[in-house]
Amino acid sequence: MSIPGELERARHLALAADEPAAKDLLLSLMPEIEKADRDDLLLETLAQLGELYLVRTAYDGVREGASRIRECLAAYSSILDGTATPEVVAKSTMNEADARHLIRRYSRRAQFLEIGLAAALGDHEGAAAGLEVLDGMASDDVAFADLRDEHAYLCTYARINCATALCDDDLHVRSVSLWQRVIADIDGPGNGSESTDNLLVLGGIAYARFCIETGALDEAEPWLRRAGARAEVRKWPLAIARTQLERATISWAKGEQLATEALVREAYPVIAEYLRANDVSRCWLYFGLYRMAAGGLQVADECWEHAERHWRELGKPLHIHRILLQRSWIAIFRGRYQDATAMIEQARACLDESPRSSWLAYARLDDHLGSVWRADALADLGFDGAGNPDEDWAAAEERYRTAQGVMSCEPGSPAYVTAMGKLARAADLKLPAALAVDSVRYSITEPGARAQWAECVAAPLLAGAFSVVWEWENRELTSELIEYHSARGTFSAERGQAEVIEWSRVATAAAPISDMDELAQVAAGPPVQSGPSLTRLGPLPPMQMDPTGGPVLERYRTLALERYGQHVTTDEVAWATWP
Repeated sequence: MSIPGELERARHLALAADEPAAKDLLLSLMPEIEKADRDDLLLETLAQLGELYLVRTAYDGVREGASRIRECLAAYSSILDGTATPEVVAKSTMNEADARHLIRRYSRRAQFLEIGLAAALGDHEGAAAGLEVLDGMASDDVAFADLRDEHAYLCTYARINCATALCDDDLHVRSVSLWQRVIADIDGPGNGSESTDNLLVLGGIAYARFCIETGALDEAEPWLRRAGARAEVRKWPLAIARTQLERATISWAKGEQLATEALVREAYPVIAEYLRANDVSRCWLYFGLYRMAAGGLQVADECWEHAERHWRELGKPLHIHRILLQRSWIAIFRGRYQDATAMIEQARACLDESPRSSWLAYARLDDHLGSVWRADALADLGFDGAGNPDEDWAAAEERYRTAQGVMSCEPGSPAYVTAMGKLARAADLKLPAALAVDSVRYSITEPGARAQWAECVAAPLLAGAFSVVWEWENRELTSELIEYHSARGTFSAERGQAEVIEWSRVATAAAPISDMDELAQVAAGPPVQSGPSLTRLGPLPPMQMDPTGGPVLERYRTLALERYGQHVTTDEVAWATWP
């Protein structure tokens, strides 16, 4: 077969996700291409290799491929503008029209690689700037009319890469405009080519995952069906398996454990065969989740250990921090609270390492550390579900399955006093985090989004705070929490905006406005339906329950401001809550 035919075959292999075979074929062509002295074929080979390396996270290869393309094109540009040396001019056998065509085509391909590399490395601003440049490379010149479809393909593919990378860094709101463009591009009938089908499959799966992570489960499923059907037609097994994995995440979100297990088990062998580390880790995550739900603590821990190893190989600190928090639950259930605390501190180090970590992630981490102190305290109180660090796995699992939720500690005993101290420490961690996260509702004007935040993000933290305060037997603080929760906000006559989420500085004065975008991850949960709002929710002034005391929750509101930059109340005069 001719070299162009072999390059087309390599392209076919790459679209079918057989990157090793495509890479071997492309590298085998290099000596023959160099012997033929065909720069056009060399540039095509480099461009295809760069795409392969980008998919397989071999970023040094992407960087080298783009650089070599740029060097070759620079030589042709120098010939066209008359600045080339006689030696360079003498080596060129290409006429001016072909040279301009070559420069136009492969400068776009190099730009695509550089955009993908910047996005993958977390340089989202650089990727956005590069995408703008790529969009501007469109031309109505008849001489380049044959490149229009390829340019459109590169732009859409680049947007998918950029949007996916943003979501990987929890910057879901910043990806919305990109997803809108992607959906507009792939939602049509298409032209039946492999490239068009590839965009539909990649874009459909990635957009479905975005929908799942932001709670829009019903919107995700049709895209997964479309992507899966197209992959079936093309006989692309990896794409089929990836749709199954995303369907498994939907099943888990709906509480369908058996369906989750069946889908992950079916998807995993193919995903593992194609060596997709991120998806492999996600499979192991769900293996562990449904194993733990069935009481299999040891197997769950082993699954999450595999997931952590793969995410460490990818070098994704946000993913590593999440799996460490997940693994720490096993240590908690086994009564190994120091081990759990050590994992949480490792997770904190991952957040410190990531330039994309938000105060919300730190608040959730502090809340989880508070859960460790709470579990330790409950063990002192004789909670029958508390693990014994000296137990083997079988005994720990039996205790986990059969616990009745009863406690057997005498009030006033030394163990009781120790437990109360630990619960106080838990409250110092959980209350400020819960108040800070709940305060975000005040700056969301769209009622459905506000309700979803309250239900999916704030409610779990507030419930944990209530539990700790109640177990601490702090009746005064319990009353203050009830008073806060009963009011939680004020209303004004300002009409809400039903179509957009508006982030206000009223409740978040000390936090950079860019951080607010990061909060749009809105932990996955069913979207809350609501009608248009005629009022706007705002933050409360301080509340005072006792004429002889200070405002409620004053100490914890101060901690929320100091730790997370969140103003839980306004600076207005305190409201009296008595007649």
